[in-house]
Amino acid sequence: MFLANPPTPVQLCRTSLTNTLDQIRQQPEYQKAHWGILIQTQENPPRTLYDHQSQRFFLPASTIKLLTTAGAFVHLGGEHRLRTVFYQQGRQLHLVGQGDPTLTTVKLQQLAQKISPKQRQTFDTVVIQTGYFQGPNFNDQWEWQDILNTDMVPINNLILNRNESQLQLVAQTPGKPARVFWSDPDAGRYWQIINTTRSTTSPTQPVNIWIPPGLPQLHLRGDVTPQPLSFTVPILDTDQYLIQTLTRLFPGKKVVLRRTVLPANLGTEVAAVASVPVAQLVARINQASDNLYAEALLRHLGAVSNPRMPSDLAGIQVVQKVLAGLGVSPGGVLQSDGSGLSRHNRVTPLALVQMLQGMAVAHPSYANSLAVPGLPGTLRRRFTQTDIDLQAKTGTLSGVAALSGYLQPRNRPRLVFAIVINLSEQPAASLRRGIDQMVMAVNDWAENSPPDQWGNCAEATYGQALSAFLITK
Repeated sequence: MFLANPPTPVQLCRTSLTNTLDQIRQQPEYQKAHWGILIQTQENPPRTLYDHQSQRFFLPASTIKLLTTAGAFVHLGGEHRLRTVFYQQGRQLHLVGQGDPTLTTVKLQQLAQKISPKQRQTFDTVVIQTGYFQGPNFNDQWEWQDILNTDMVPINNLILNRNESQLQLVAQTPGKPARVFWSDPDAGRYWQIINTTRSTTSPTQPVNIWIPPGLPQLHLRGDVTPQPLSFTVPILDTDQYLIQTLTRLFPGKKVVLRRTVLPANLGTEVAAVASVPVAQLVARINQASDNLYAEALLRHLGAVSNPRMPSDLAGIQVVQKVLAGLGVSPGGVLQSDGSGLSRHNRVTPLALVQMLQGMAVAHPSYANSLAVPGLPGTLRRRFTQTDIDLQAKTGTLSGVAALSGYLQPRNRPRLVFAIVINLSEQPAASLRRGIDQMVMAVNDWAENSPPDQWGNCAEATYGQALSAFLITK
């Protein structure tokens, strides 16, 4: 598929690029799909090199994270940190979290150890304040399968160990159910295990885990071999998980949980721990497409701006204001969550490109948060046989694939692009292949075409040859 030996260019023009990209998306496997594409130069004003349905709404999948992270990067600043704090007021010690997705039991234990034995004698009750985030900790537009696959877990303001735990299955005597071990015993207390697995050396049934909607049950099925198996399981009862953890950290103290809006005064700050800077959280979201980080950051953004309304909705309002300031046209975005798992998100390719154009001018370092081919992240196995200079965000859902970002052809103007495919019956690998063909075609066309010829022209010799080359690959 990649252009190891592309055809020798004869004449270059935007018409040839149009023909090439049209032929890629009109290949038989993509004819039922809906494409939205916009490719522009990063100039003022930008030149549009290709436009196909760029002002129509598409389901963006994880490219919605570009909007979430841009909103946080601009509104909070790259050095902003999410804090977890103990306050003391009278005989009560209050724990307040701001949604730090990096908080672990170890970090919480280190935070508790900052409180001296002498000071521990001055309080009787530990109060877990869960009101920093307002609204539900699940988005009702997520699918249960997302939770089952741990693509998403509850999003509360005290996220501990990513609100998930590792479950391990270890085979026993052949014919018996496998034994179940938890990486964190507290996490396993709230699950009813229905274990119908079978220990065997000759497996015929794959192992899977099923969580019935709304029930704290784990159904374990399949054949387990002597090689142990590990699964990530969400912690659904985050309140009890926190209570158990704090009870262990503060033996002899009463531990209670309050869900009300945070009071204006919680007393004196006793100890605190902070997340990594927002710039690093943004990089994790954009490079690894971390759903938990994206949802936590959106809610933190909302809690900072309006602590009394549902935090996810308040965060979306902030994102909309930031997008307007970056030059995104009104009506180009309907955002329902921070991660892109919601099937109710709608974004135009034009809005994605306008946002990226605005960030390139106002916050050029933002581009460094995006994934790069061959490096850790969602592009690590794409474009690896080329030397393409690409920074981009991927997106994938069933029937959906997307790629948006910056492309820097050698000795040519930088390009900003958004490519989104919706309503396809093809597997994700096939959709990604079509997107990658387009990106490579654009890069090769740009590197071989003088910038002063990036307008329309009559002949398309190079584009026709390039199209044939791509499609035969």
